[in-house]
Order: sequence, then C-alpha cells, then structure tokens
Amino acid sequence: VLIAFNVGWYHICMYVWYHRYFVRCREAIPELIRSVSRPLGRWMLQDPRNHAYLPWFALLSFVPMLFFWAMWRYHHYGFEFSTLVIYHVLRGGPRFRFFGHAHTLVHKEGHAHTGHFLKNFWILNYLCEWWIGPFYGVVPNSYSIAHMKIHHRWHNDVDDVHTNLDLDRTKLSSFFIYVPRFSLYWTGVSPVALLAKRNEWRLVRQLLYGMMTYYGVTLILFMWNPVFCMVYWIFTHLEGMILLCAISYLWHAFVEESDPGNQYVNSVTILDGHDNTFNEDYHVVHHHSPSTHWTDAHKHFEANKHTYAEVNATIFRDTEEGALLQMLFENDWDGMAKRFVDLNGKLTHEEKKALLVKRLKHVCGQDGRDGKRQEWGSSATIRDYND
Repeated sequence: VLIAFNVGWYHICMYVWYHRYFVRCREAIPELIRSVSRPLGRWMLQDPRNHAYLPWFALLSFVPMLFFWAMWRYHHYGFEFSTLVIYHVLRGGPRFRFFGHAHTLVHKEGHAHTGHFLKNFWILNYLCEWWIGPFYGVVPNSYSIAHMKIHHRWHNDVDDVHTNLDLDRTKLSSFFIYVPRFSLYWTGVSPVALLAKRNEWRLVRQLLYGMMTYYGVTLILFMWNPVFCMVYWIFTHLEGMILLCAISYLWHAFVEESDPGNQYVNSVTILDGHDNTFNEDYHVVHHHSPSTHWTDAHKHFEANKHTYAEVNATIFRDTEEGALLQMLFENDWDGMAKRFVDLNGKLTHEEKKALLVKRLKHVCGQDGRDGKRQEWGSSATIRDYND
C-alpha cells in the first residue's frame, strides 16, 4: 500500500512538474528556494556551500510533528488504518524521496566532525541524528560512531562489522546471510562489541548513550501501546534496516581479484544517476577523499578519471541503486553490463559481463583483503584515504 501511494504520488508530481504549462515555475521555484537558503547558509552554517541542506532540514523537521499527531489520533480514536497510511506516506515522500534525503542528511551529519552549524546555532548540530533520524529508524550516534569509526576505518574489509567480502554476491542467498549481519550493525550491537574489544570506551559510551535513548523511547512506547509502537516506531527501524542493508550491500559488491583493496573497484560510482542525493552516487570520492566537499565530487571524479580508467573502476551510467539491486538479485548481467562504463572504450558487452560477474564472485577469507589480518579489529588493518 505504501509503495503504491508513494510511487503514485511521485508520478503525479513529475507529470505536473514537467508539464509545459509549469515551465516557468520549474525555473522559478528552485531559484526562489536558493535565494532564501544561500543567505541563511552564510548566516548559520560553517560551510555556506551546504545551504541546500536547509530546506530539507526545515521540511523533515515536521515529521516528528506528524508522529505526535498520529499518536494523538491513536489515543483518542484507537487504531486507524487511514492515519497510519497518511503518516508513512508523508514521512516517506514521493517515491521515498523524503526517506532518502533524511538518511543522506543523517549520514552527512555523522561525517561533520564539528557539525554543520555555527556556534550560535550549535543545538542544530544534533538535528538529524537526534530529532529527524529516529523517526526514520536511526539510532542516535550510530552514524557518527559506528559508521565513521568502523566502516570508514576498514572500508568493507573483513574487520568491518557489515562487510560482504566473504560472500558470493552473485547468489541471492548471500544477501539473506548479510541481512542479520547488517541488522547487528544497525541496532548497534556489533559496533559496541568491536569498539569494546579495542578498548575504545569513550566511543562505546557515546554509542550506548544513543542506543539507550532510542531503545528507552521504544520501551516507553511499547508499554503505552504495543500496537502503536510496532506500526509507527519499530516499523521505521526495520524499514531503515532493510533498505539501508540493501544499499550497503550494493555499494561494495564488486572486488577485483588481483587488487582486493582497490576502492575504485570496491566502491560504486553512478554517473547521471536517477536518484543522486547530494552527490552520494560518487561513492569512491566518499571513501577515497572524505575531505572533498560533496559539491566538488564530480570535479574530483573528472580530475582523477585516469585513475578510474587504469583499473576499469566500477562505474555505471543512467541508473540508480534500486535498479542495480534488482539486476543483481535477478542475475541480470546483460542489463548491468549495458549500464557499465568502460572509460577506456575497449571492452565488449560480453567482456563487461564477465568482468562484473568475476568481481561479484570474488570472496575474501578471514585473512582479509591483503591476507595479513591476524585478529578482529586490529589497528594494523585500518586504512586512511584522503586523495
């Protein structure tokens, strides 16, 4: 039901947006929004280039209000299917665009070590992880701790708590093995275990603080009304878990057998993506050059295109994560090869297929990418990139 409503809402929006009678508004509305966000960005943000975040912060901040409205309705009228649908449809947005932007902004906030906002607006530095994110199933401090201090240390190597390197990604069964692994990461359990093993107690405390707050709220809601808690709160946790699990599985699905640690292969790049939220489709840049601002991601790609070409990097064009996942799960190697970009222009269609399948099939064992891993979470296997 939610998918039908959200996709239908999207197509209606696109029909209106691209209608010939709407052409002037299509040009004027984005510029009107930027005319407000730019000066606000200079006034409020540490980096004014992030002014595009501000309209989304404002829009998504209403989601908690929707939740309390639904809670009020439930208290007075009991369970109403119509209220449930309205809440989740508005929360997800047309074709889940609100969902995508919410998780992207939580991700961006997790990477902003000093926050996005200037000192006078310091409280807003917790806006995404602590106010918007929980209504999309995000455990506070998960991105700033678990994502940053684990995934961006080991970059999907076998010490990463949600690695897929030990799985044959051409098999659908591998994804079902991966789901429980990612679930332990999403809930915070495996990150706490790894950080505790490394005696990083400050990080453990910060992560536990977020977990205790989130699951404490879950317990209070469950005690108030189990049904409401399940369909309005726990559902979003499971939703985020499954959808981000699939995205994570795709982003690092390809491994070059001759160079398993090569991030230009192991991280996916999508050009002319259908759903490129704040340039997240340049995932190589995200891992290899974390100091590059998201607005400069394409420039970084162009400046380093020769490096991508040298290793036949994993690049696709004119597609999106959901479509690539469908191809992966259906073993549609022809469809995937059609969208694969060979920067050297030398590979035939069949050679592209063979290359993709080979990279999806390659598995790294417990010794890790370089074969030197000796214990879980060793500092010796941490990799710092900043091209």
